Amino acid sequence: MTAPSRPQVGRPPPLVLPTITRCTLANGLRIAMVEVGEIPKVGVRLVLDVGDVDEAPDEVWLSRLAVEFLNEGSDRRDGAAFAEAVAALGGDLAAESDDDTTTLRARVLSEHAPALVRLFGELVRTPRFPAEELPRLQADLLRRIDLARAQPQMLALARFRSALYGEHPYGRVFPGDGVIEGFTTERARTFFDAYAGAARAVLYVAGRFDPEAVLAAAEEALGDWPAGAPVQAHPPSPASERLVHVIDRPGAPQTTLYIGLPVPDTHDPSWVPLSVTNALLGGAFSSRITMNLREDKGYTYSPRSVISLRRRDAHWLQLADVTTAHTGDSLHEIFLEIERLRAESPPPEELEDSIRYVAGGFLMRYASSASLADQIAFLDLHGLDTSYATAFVDRAYALTPDDIRDTAHTYLRPNDMTIVAVGDGATIREQAAPYGRVVEGE
Repeated sequence: MTAPSRPQVGRPPPLVLPTITRCTLANGLRIAMVEVGEIPKVGVRLVLDVGDVDEAPDEVWLSRLAVEFLNEGSDRRDGAAFAEAVAALGGDLAAESDDDTTTLRARVLSEHAPALVRLFGELVRTPRFPAEELPRLQADLLRRIDLARAQPQMLALARFRSALYGEHPYGRVFPGDGVIEGFTTERARTFFDAYAGAARAVLYVAGRFDPEAVLAAAEEALGDWPAGAPVQAHPPSPASERLVHVIDRPGAPQTTLYIGLPVPDTHDPSWVPLSVTNALLGGAFSSRITMNLREDKGYTYSPRSVISLRRRDAHWLQLADVTTAHTGDSLHEIFLEIERLRAESPPPEELEDSIRYVAGGFLMRYASSASLADQIAFLDLHGLDTSYATAFVDRAYALTPDDIRDTAHTYLRPNDMTIVAVGDGATIREQAAPYGRVVEGE
C-alpha cells in the first residue's frame, strides 16, 4: 500500500474583526465592547496603565506587591468574600501586572457582566491593603525571587535585559537586596493610588452581554472615579554589543544561552517580515536552529527564538539549554544558521510553511471572546488601529524569499548580538571566547 499524498493546506482568509463599540466616560475612562460568539459567557478586562515601567530603582517589584494586595479584597469585603462574590457570577478573578500594565480579568455568565463590572469598580476604587498581610506578601515575593534566581533561564534573562536596557525599568528583572523588606503597606498603597485612575484605565468586554446594561454599570461603578495622573511615556533606548556575559554555575551539566539584539516594534513596516523570519529561523518546532541543534546535533532538547515585545520596544532572542561540552559548538551552529539566512533566500516551500505557522497562530489569538478582549487590549497598548490585525495575514502571505533574506540581513546582525551564557564557567569560558569578549556576569 502507498500512503496518500499530503493534503494541500489552503491559505487562511484575512481576519474579520467584529464591530468594536468604543466610548469614553466624562472622567476619561475608556470602554471597548465587542458582541461576539454564541456561548452565554463574557470576558471582562480592566487594564490599568501602570506596571514595572513606573517603578523607581528602589521600587522594583512594588507594582507586584500592589497587585498582591488587590487579591486581599476591598473595603467592603475581604479577599475570600470578594473571590466568593466573583465565583457566584460563574467565574474567578485574576489580577496580574507586567512591564507596562496591571490587569484585572474574569470570565462570567453573560447575565452577570454588569455585576462583574461593579465588582471591578469596587476593587480598584477601595482596595483594602491590610497591613497585617504585609509580612506574608513580602515572604511570598522573596520566595518567588529565590525560586527565580535558582533557574539559569531567569539569571540569563536578568543579565540580558540589563545589558540591553541598562538603568531603564525594562532592564531591572530582580529587586536589589533588601528592597522587598523595605516595602511598607503605605508605599504600596501610595504607588497604586498615584497611578490607578480613570485616565489610565480601559474596560474591555467581549462575548455575549447586554451593552446598555454594561455601560450603565460602568457609569455607576467607575463614572466618578478620579482621573488620576496622566500617562507619562518611558521610552527605552536599548543597545547591544557583541559581548559574552558568563554567569558561573560550577558543575552545571547545561549551559543556558541567550543571544539577541533590539529590533523594530509593531509600528515598523518590518514587523510582519520579522515575525515570519523569526518563525523560519528559530521560532517554530520545524525551524532551522531547532532542527540543527535538536534533531541533527542533539545538543539541546528545546531551543527556540522569540520576539519579546513591550510598549514601543522589541528585541529578538534565541534561547537554548545546551550540553556544557557543546556550548561553543552550539554558538557556532546558531550563528551559522543566522548567517546562512542573511546570505541566502529560503526555498519557497520553507517560507510558505513559516508563513502558514505565523498566520495561523495570529488568527488563533482572535478565536475566542476572552482572547479577543486581550488582543484589542494589545492593539491599544501598542497604539495600533484595527488595520494591523485585519491586514496581518495578507501582509504575511505577500512576503517573498528575498524579503526574508533582506530582513535577516538588516536586523539580525551577529556582530551586534549580546550573548549570555549561564553554566560552568571553568568549562565554557574558553568555548565562548571566539564569539566575543568574555565578561563576568552576576
